[in-house]
Amino acid sequence: MMAGLVLAMGLVATSSVVEAQQIKGRPSVTSGDTLTVGREAVRLSGIDAPELDQYCENEFGRPYQCGIQAMDALRELIGRNDVVCVSEGSDEEGRMVATCYAGDMNLNTRMVRTGWAVALPDERPDYAPLEGMAKREKLGIWGLKFEHPAEWRQQNQ
Repeated sequence: MMAGLVLAMGLVATSSVVEAQQIKGRPSVTSGDTLTVGREAVRLSGIDAPELDQYCENEFGRPYQCGIQAMDALRELIGRNDVVCVSEGSDEEGRMVATCYAGDMNLNTRMVRTGWAVALPDERPDYAPLEGMAKREKLGIWGLKFEHPAEWRQQNQ
């Protein structure tokens, strides 16, 4: 009986420690997949948006600032709302990796669904169908000629 009580107390104690870290506040959008909340840099998990200085080609073969447009798309989704970001860990740059919400809108999935970010299936396989829909509908970068953001970074940074 005593062992059961100690076990139960241990489970209660550890369950409060397991709660996910989250931050809430007015964000500053720094790119199509990164924002800052307070002093915390946050990368949206499961997505990769074009880099700020990345260009794509429009239907007329002209350069198009798709990195800036991706950042503007994230800004527009957030509007004047605060965000809540639920941490999933951190990346190699020390940024929090998180799923972020503006109200009840999941910003990560909306960026993929609107075509301004590609899905990272190794991180979030459930985002792949959203990317497929955006691709079929030629939304965002899928309506442009573009280089995958990870490939672009390898060649340009």
